[in-house]
Amino acid sequence: MVKRLVATFLRGGIHPDPHKEATRDLPVVDFPASLQVTLPLIQHLGAPAVPLVKKGDVVRRGQKIADSPDSGAPLHATISGKVKNIDRHPHPTLAISQAIVIARSAEEPLVEEEWIEDPNWQECPPAEILARVREAGIVGLGGAAFPTWRKLTLPPDARVDVLVLNGAECEPFLTSDFRLMVERPREVLEGALVIARAIDVYDVRIGIESDKGEALERMGAELRRLPASPVEISLVSCATRYPQGAEKQLVQATTGRLVPLRCLPSAVGVLVQNVATAAAVREAVRFRRPLMDLTVCVTGPGVMQPRNVRAPIGTQLQELVDFCGGSREGTSRVIAGGPMMGRSLPRLDVPLVKGMNGLVLLTGPSPYTGGYDACVHCGRCLEACPLGLEPDQVGVYVEAGRQVETETFGALDCYECGCCTYACPSHRPLVQFMQVAKSAVRRSQAAKVLKG
Repeated sequence: MVKRLVATFLRGGIHPDPHKEATRDLPVVDFPASLQVTLPLIQHLGAPAVPLVKKGDVVRRGQKIADSPDSGAPLHATISGKVKNIDRHPHPTLAISQAIVIARSAEEPLVEEEWIEDPNWQECPPAEILARVREAGIVGLGGAAFPTWRKLTLPPDARVDVLVLNGAECEPFLTSDFRLMVERPREVLEGALVIARAIDVYDVRIGIESDKGEALERMGAELRRLPASPVEISLVSCATRYPQGAEKQLVQATTGRLVPLRCLPSAVGVLVQNVATAAAVREAVRFRRPLMDLTVCVTGPGVMQPRNVRAPIGTQLQELVDFCGGSREGTSRVIAGGPMMGRSLPRLDVPLVKGMNGLVLLTGPSPYTGGYDACVHCGRCLEACPLGLEPDQVGVYVEAGRQVETETFGALDCYECGCCTYACPSHRPLVQFMQVAKSAVRRSQAAKVLKG
């Protein structure tokens, strides 16, 4: 085990109040089995899944009920019961989408498929690892929801020699990854070894922010108990600094390598996976157990009893809030994910979907209710941007109706971390300006391609 104190990225970043004290010391609790779940057919990047069941079919928890034959990920029943319908339902990010609804009566037993341990799982060939990961329907659980089997399927010309596990959890309020590393460190480490075997690397580095001392200690203690392996696993203590958990920044902090703009970490020989994804991979390879449950941090000043809840995918978000004592009077915003990069939700009658690791309820006035001021050219957004972009210029050009001219200022390179908006003294919606600019530039580029 290796610890590098205060390793970090070199450019930009901010230090928002972490707001993690409400949930960081509370064990994860299991949500009581729902009587109904809604499972959207698209919970990942790629083609939607195609139903394998029909209305009226009886299914068992863990049964594959939909599959995506090309680029997506399969979907599994997260409760036992009967398929109530397959129809369009509210979706937390797509507004509305096709979904499979499974319902059961309170008297029905909770029947689940049997998951038998493969005694030779640690020697599983790489191709078989990828097949099991795909069959389990695992996607990136840090929020990206990219099918994990696709990410582990490296291009023929890729030369990856380092696996980085993301345990930074730099978003304010969220603590689900922290609790995973504290409560189930063995699963994370074994998952890391499985992924390393799948991509044939022998150098694994786990980046954890330095304020998560208990996670570093628990992971370190479990690491010392692992059997000897040719794979070297290092714990890297990273500075507490947002966005430490962003791929490009975490790669720089843990390896010293700089990922170029518009490139993936594989361009510098690195593959990044979230710690929760690693734990899910371990379950898929060791037991062939699919992804059925998520640990979601239900938190924020708008929640009566903030806690981390392990719940079946497809559970209604309103049920999760009710399980945590309900919302407080004055709750004005609900965010899926963290407050920096999450998405605002207009409603809670939507299901928990893969990749959703947080539900933050905030109080007080919503942003921009009083408008925002003109750019004062202070340069704070330039100092905060971890990629060295020019969000001030993008904002000015968008306001002038010249969105298509913003590519030179980095509009297409922005991954919307929110550092610029946080740092702006004029309270300008710089991330939203970036979104508008990106859409305009991409539409312009697509139009040029069509014209030939």
